[in-house]
Amino acid sequence: MTRGPDGARRLRAAALALLLVAPHAPLLAACAAQASQLEQGRALRTGKQPYDEFFEAARALREESLKAEELADTAQAELARALGLDRRSTGDATLEAARARAAKLRASGVRIHVELVPEARLVSIRGGRSLDADDRGAVEALEASLKSSLAAAKQLGELSKRAAELEEKRASLAAAWAETMASDPQRREVKRELEAAERVLAEAGAVAERHAGRASRLALDLVLALDAGGAPARRDAASRPPPRQPPGSVKAPPQRGSGAGAAPKPPKPPPPPSGVDDFDP
Repeated sequence: MTRGPDGARRLRAAALALLLVAPHAPLLAACAAQASQLEQGRALRTGKQPYDEFFEAARALREESLKAEELADTAQAELARALGLDRRSTGDATLEAARARAAKLRASGVRIHVELVPEARLVSIRGGRSLDADDRGAVEALEASLKSSLAAAKQLGELSKRAAELEEKRASLAAAWAETMASDPQRREVKRELEAAERVLAEAGAVAERHAGRASRLALDLVLALDAGGAPARRDAASRPPPRQPPGSVKAPPQRGSGAGAAPKPPKPPPPPSGVDDFDP
């Protein structure tokens, strides 16, 4: 069977490519295998304490950063489950359900207030009735979700801080590398691992910071969703100017020395109704 000119040219080009690549195949394979131990989840052992401690700390931080997204997702999933939603519900849908739940509680005479110090907790103010089992369960579940999201934000924020601290240590070790490892057989390998550590720490810190922000936003949005109701309305009412009185209805204050009696004292505010917590949000 004969081949046309185009087919023959293609065969010659393929043969030439094989001839060029074949001598370098071992070298290419060796380059591909040069991924750092740290990027593969291992810590290099050098026998020199500062380097070994650093590589182990960097490895552990990398492992934790790989779980950052799962940690932030867990806080979101717990909130969804507390509200009776699917764990995979979006953040917007979950927060809307939280707002609706808080509105339902307020409509039944229960207002929710969030306290963040000394620790996160929900305070329920009952308008003339006791919390039933369903209300109490909802409040407890929402409180647990708030605590979970705040804990995730704190943990991931500390992870990001550790990444920055380890990067400072890495830079110090890299500056002393040439002198410290001058005659060490692992000299080149240590240099490669220090260079890889810079990439690993930067990525781990960025991932931790991003998901810490997610968890913080979830906590803040949840606070805003739950801590709504009476308190804002009360502040608005206090800031409104007094209603205008019709002309002629305002009496001039008595002049000093005119013999007029002193202005009457304002009446005492009525005591709070029974069933309301002694709490002023």
